[in-house]
Amino acid sequence: MLKESVLWALLVFPLLSLFFLERSELRRFLPVAWFVTVINSLVYQAAHHFTWWEEQGLFGWDNIVPVPWVYSAYLVATIWIFKFTYGRFLIYLVVNVILDGIYSFAWYPIQQKIGLAGTGGLPAYIPYLMMLAVAVLIYLYQMWQEDDLAKIISGSP
Repeated sequence: MLKESVLWALLVFPLLSLFFLERSELRRFLPVAWFVTVINSLVYQAAHHFTWWEEQGLFGWDNIVPVPWVYSAYLVATIWIFKFTYGRFLIYLVVNVILDGIYSFAWYPIQQKIGLAGTGGLPAYIPYLMMLAVAVLIYLYQMWQEDDLAKIISGSP
């Protein structure tokens, strides 16, 4: 019962938080959220195939790519993080270092204790570094979306 409650909360509450966003902010950052969802779907499939880690899904059919995490919590967290930090890369990076660290070294062990996640073949710092690499990649993607990357490459203001 606890496991299902946690998973339902991870599915519903992040999505409900989107009602507090301006429509323009949602429209601005939804593409990067979808992009990270595709990346996370691929990473979770690789993790399942190579037994890097395992997480329980909510519906039974989502044990490889858990819907509450990939299609709700991560997606929505990406939008909120970009809303508050985009345009200030150092702050964005610090926020990701902290949040990914909390997830990797505090929350994931709790998930393991309550049966939502199992141990895999990777030490905890490897998924943490993977999450940070994805954070940098999606920041570059957002820069590309807003033509900020082209300005930096061309040297124009």
